[in-house]
Amino acid sequence: MRAAPMTALRIHVCADLASAGPDLRWPTMHATQDTTRRVARICCELGITDQRTLAGDQATVDALLGALSEAVATLVDDGLLVLTFSGHTVRGDGPTETARWCLFDGGVELSQITGQLSRLPAAATVLVICDSCYSAAIASVLSGTQEVVLLAGCGEHQTMIGRCRSEFVVKIEEFVVSRRSRGSLAQLREVLEDDTPDCERPVVWTNAARRWSQSIADLVQACKP
Repeated sequence: MRAAPMTALRIHVCADLASAGPDLRWPTMHATQDTTRRVARICCELGITDQRTLAGDQATVDALLGALSEAVATLVDDGLLVLTFSGHTVRGDGPTETARWCLFDGGVELSQITGQLSRLPAAATVLVICDSCYSAAIASVLSGTQEVVLLAGCGEHQTMIGRCRSEFVVKIEEFVVSRRSRGSLAQLREVLEDDTPDCERPVVWTNAARRWSQSIADLVQACKP
């Protein structure tokens, strides 16, 4: 049976238990679970009720690609997908598209993720919140026609400092709540960049110029019937 169409949904990947190779694990990132809770609250504040979290041993490559495939099959033509990731990213020496989000059973290349995103309806909007090293790298790998807004914890060549909570995500939550979701994307960029070190500078990026004057809430309102 085909799943019911969705106007907005959120997929969050909490890669708190990530493979670093055979029988090896990346060090636990203490902020991942806090980030998961905060992003869930942000989405609730925006009115996004359909939320799916992949965490622990459920955050596998197949589970993520499967969830994205399901989004491709169920999202309405002008719907919104919110994809968030908290965990380790491996950059490596290859091209940007081979950088990998580290999941429970291995890495998934950015090109695999963006390949799935490109299959979404052409008029769909994608909001990506990436709380990881090399966060902004995914912007240079996008291949679809969909409008995309990226909130990245740092630049594509930068790494993030491990903390008990992500100040980047804390600022996003405070901005959404304090502005009652109405602050513009340009204003959010100013807030995220303010008083952050050059070596770990958050990035706000979009391939749609009209989005800068709009709020994050506008992304949700646009896809509501």
